[in-house]
Amino acid sequence: MCAHPAPSALDDLLVSPDLRVDPYPVYRRLRAEAPVFWSEHWQAWVLSRYDDVAASLKDKDNLSNENRQGLLFNSLSEPQRQELAPLRHYFAQRDVIGSDPPDHTRMRALVQKAFTPRTVTGLGPRIRQLAQDLLAAQTGPFDFVAEIAHPLPIILIAEILGAPAADRPLFKRWSSDILGFQGSGTTQYDLAMVSQRSLMEMFEYMSRLIDARRAAPQDDIISALALAEEAGRGFSRDELLATCNTILTAGHETTTNLLGSLVHQLVVTPGAWTRVRGHPELIPSAVEEALRYEAPKQRNFRRVKRTHRFQGREFRENQMVFQLIGSANRDDAHFSQPDVFDPARSPNEHLSFGSGIHFCLGAPLARLEAQLVLETLFRAGSRAELLAPIRWQERQQFRGPSELQLSVA
Repeated sequence: MCAHPAPSALDDLLVSPDLRVDPYPVYRRLRAEAPVFWSEHWQAWVLSRYDDVAASLKDKDNLSNENRQGLLFNSLSEPQRQELAPLRHYFAQRDVIGSDPPDHTRMRALVQKAFTPRTVTGLGPRIRQLAQDLLAAQTGPFDFVAEIAHPLPIILIAEILGAPAADRPLFKRWSSDILGFQGSGTTQYDLAMVSQRSLMEMFEYMSRLIDARRAAPQDDIISALALAEEAGRGFSRDELLATCNTILTAGHETTTNLLGSLVHQLVVTPGAWTRVRGHPELIPSAVEEALRYEAPKQRNFRRVKRTHRFQGREFRENQMVFQLIGSANRDDAHFSQPDVFDPARSPNEHLSFGSGIHFCLGAPLARLEAQLVLETLFRAGSRAELLAPIRWQERQQFRGPSELQLSVA
């Protein structure tokens, strides 16, 4: 391979199996050879260095979250786009993520009231009990992802939203399906159709739940947001449904990936499990290092709001910009020994929860879940062993084990 391949050769790496199995050598080359370049495969500008990603995450003047997902359908044929009209309509709606000020400011303030520090802290006992119950059900070696990392966040979100326990399997399926078509660099029609069907099912379900809570409010997020809608102070029905989907998918997917990667790294990094278990004050920094080392969401994206120049390149209105969070978190210009998992790393200014006005509202909850699950595992055993090679999930946008066979004793 030549020392300085053409950008087209680098572009091919973005759709190669290597990016799913181990993206970090690809990221390293992008940072060194083409830190800002146009990808024909992704039909987007690709940013890979920490400083560029951080700057773009904070750029609310030139980059937009509104209707950014709509750009994902540009590569499809017109008949396909018509069949996907309901999905495209959803992505044209504003929610707490897919909006700019002033709408974003209004909706974020409403959702933030449901995720106050006091509210999140109050969920601690329930998270700990869920972790204990799920772990107690394991009588021998088990798949940590299937038995704990996947069910715990979805149970918690279903409870927060006020859904009956019997409906939790629906939440799990909807979350996986809705995000599924975004997993590769390009939009695949068949996966988008699966996403559309699940999204419509979820919206019908949530609409019934919203109506029920408006008639008889309870102590859950749906009640709080539904009352805000009814009083005319906050959400339209479309905004509220879109925000419910955001809470479901964002709160589940990233936390599952964080839990899986955290435990994986503590098991495979020599001495890490024993070190952190013996020094529980390191648990918070170990969680932050897992967020940096294996960013649960590997890339973010924005729509170019207005034509402007960035690092000597012209970003044109309505083009897409992909921000490679996973690459920024491994940039040796910002982190010492970035490819080493150090559970005591400090400072650790990773970008896994974003930056600027769109910093993740669910970050405190995800951190708390990871810390309490880890505490529960440490109480269960002084050592842990990986029993089979790890299997990574197949979607490039997200990073986490799809299977993690463990023995804890």
